[in-house]
Amino acid sequence: MAKFRALAAASLTFLLMAQEPPVPAAGTGRGAGRGGGRGASGAAGRSPDKFSQFIRPLASQDVLVRGKSLYEGNCASCHAADMRGVAGKGNNLLRSAIAMDDQHGELITANLAKHNPPLNLVAADGVAVSEYIHGVLATMGAQGSPPGRNPVGLNLTVLVGDPQAGKVYFDAHCASCHSITGDLKGIGSKYASPIALQNAWVAGSAGAGGRGGRKATVTLQNGQKIEGTLVREDDFLVVLTLADGTRRAMSIENGWPKVDVADPQAAHKKMVLELDDPHDKNMHDVTAYLATLK
Repeated sequence: MAKFRALAAASLTFLLMAQEPPVPAAGTGRGAGRGGGRGASGAAGRSPDKFSQFIRPLASQDVLVRGKSLYEGNCASCHAADMRGVAGKGNNLLRSAIAMDDQHGELITANLAKHNPPLNLVAADGVAVSEYIHGVLATMGAQGSPPGRNPVGLNLTVLVGDPQAGKVYFDAHCASCHSITGDLKGIGSKYASPIALQNAWVAGSAGAGGRGGRKATVTLQNGQKIEGTLVREDDFLVVLTLADGTRRAMSIENGWPKVDVADPQAAHKKMVLELDDPHDKNMHDVTAYLATLK
């Protein structure tokens, strides 16, 4: 008989485990807080790969203002005005799972009642504080960085230099390799934004490599050096164009001749170091000048 009762109990346990768990109500449980299924707003189709603080609808401005006042009066002394927490007194709310899972105060308010000392707020005040916390979480930067680290709504421009000063710098430092009627012709209209233009010319990718090719020095086994523009180099052959325009091909055997190819970006690397001044004046001047070349 005891054996029968044990078997019956095991069967009942199996049946209970096989039942589907009830769907949690909106705004409760971790599933709702992570953006899956229906959120607090009742809207379906929320992306499951987004954090709730970025997709949760914000409360009205009057609720947020009220919540800020309540937070500063009741919470900031332990959790700090920026919500990063006060050492030895309160935890960092920017990393709080309760704050992130909460929808409209149900988790935060319940946690306040268990606070030490307990903080009993009327329902409307608990919701207001929670909504204010959500409003701050919504301004956090990528990868959990604190609010305000990545400002939004900025209209940045790099066209702050003097085009005439930029032309003077270009003629003195750039014109030996680049030409505004050659590889840089119309460069000001080739990029979608001044920032893209500046990034391109500083990196040395704006022109077609300048007027010159890759310079190389070939050292023969007897010590003789031959300089020219590299045409081809592989495991068996190196071909140079010499200063008089002729080509010279040399076979490579047993590691000779030695071929040293100049860094095509060496001039730009040197230039970037020279451009490095506290206000980047020369860089901005050249960008302003190149932007006029349409």
